[in-house]
Amino acid sequence: MKKHEIVQTYGLTTAIAMIVGVVIGSGIYFKVDDILVYAGGNVWLGMLVIALGSFAVVFGSLGISELATRHDENGGIFSYYARYISPGLAASLGLFSAYVYLPTVIAVVAWVAANFTLGSQSSLEAQTLLAALYLVILTFLNIYSKMLAGYFQSLSTLIKIVPLLAIALVGLFWQGQAPQLPQELTPIEPRDVGFGWLSALMPLYFAYDGWTVVANIAPEIKNPKRNLSRAFIIGPMLILVLYLIFFYGLTQILGPTYIMTTGNDAVIHATNLVYGPFISKILLVIIIIAVLGVSNGMLLATMRLPQAFAERGWIKSEKMAKIHLKYQLSVPASLSVAGVTLVWLGIHYLVSKFNLLPRSDISEITIVFNNTCFIFLYFIVLRLFLKGEIKNRLTGFVAPILAIISAITLLVGSLLTNFATAACFLLVCLGLCLISFAIYKKNTKGIN
Repeated sequence: MKKHEIVQTYGLTTAIAMIVGVVIGSGIYFKVDDILVYAGGNVWLGMLVIALGSFAVVFGSLGISELATRHDENGGIFSYYARYISPGLAASLGLFSAYVYLPTVIAVVAWVAANFTLGSQSSLEAQTLLAALYLVILTFLNIYSKMLAGYFQSLSTLIKIVPLLAIALVGLFWQGQAPQLPQELTPIEPRDVGFGWLSALMPLYFAYDGWTVVANIAPEIKNPKRNLSRAFIIGPMLILVLYLIFFYGLTQILGPTYIMTTGNDAVIHATNLVYGPFISKILLVIIIIAVLGVSNGMLLATMRLPQAFAERGWIKSEKMAKIHLKYQLSVPASLSVAGVTLVWLGIHYLVSKFNLLPRSDISEITIVFNNTCFIFLYFIVLRLFLKGEIKNRLTGFVAPILAIISAITLLVGSLLTNFATAACFLLVCLGLCLISFAIYKKNTKGIN
């Protein structure tokens, strides 16, 4: 099938904004208490976890940047699977990502935005309905106003750093005492957790997730061989620095016990304590916009995937394969992603309603599975380095090896959290990939 001409719309700033904007959002505000709980309330151990967790992003992005600078076809990282390993593997992981992994993350992030908007005391039903409304608005924004969606992504990235710095910079020099806990709460005190701190990688990777989605719009980036590789390097480094100073600053203001006990409301308590109720409300609005920026960025990128897959024949749909000349994307493909995301939002509601995944959600296991699959890409980079096609030792050899170690560590940490449950859900993810492979084989039967 003839490839459609894509207009190169986005520059380096938007590419960096997408990485930073997709990654920084709900996770760092929503998961700090979980990281501290798994780290036993040890602040320095928690910071070590954040640094270790960043290896998969920083070194993984360095390795994948070598692939991104060599190819600018649509389909994102899945085009690398197809070119270097197998179209079948690419189709399996691609369909899984487009309709399972990414939609589950987008759904949970939209729910987090609704949670912050309505408050943690609001009903789950109200939060879910508002999350659905957010998803519908962002869907139409990304389909019918591509440039506006890009501007919103850049804007949300710029302002979302404000709450991080507002807490981080004050916390670095904070001399006050930790606030008293509300009497109705039972304190969670620091404790020895042994090697259980590895389980902190599970909630941490929610805070780091989504960094590869910028590869999905590689054909739409100006001068992709230069800008995409730079974005893959600059973006993750900015994220690591911001996460470390925010984590340290928040623990200095509130103390580990307060954060672990108050849970997801810790950030709101910190802004109230430092800036008062009025400024705290302004910062809360900024946090909500930041979280919506995550959903927007992930939708913007994910909507491109089904069209690229249909163009390759992985999805049997002429309508999905056709790019609308005015909107520069496939409207049916984009709507299919939005529809599936709303379905996953409904599943998230049921899982939360009946507490089927305590201290977790439907996205965490898909994140672990997805990061484990990146090992294939890291081995591709290593192979190219050994063949002499990649000359840079850092990006071609050191980075992929460290990224592989980090991905394996994440897998081990997820199994330590709850071996039976985690293993079961990982097998479910594998089963969905096998179903995707069967769909691919059926759609490509008889095609050379």
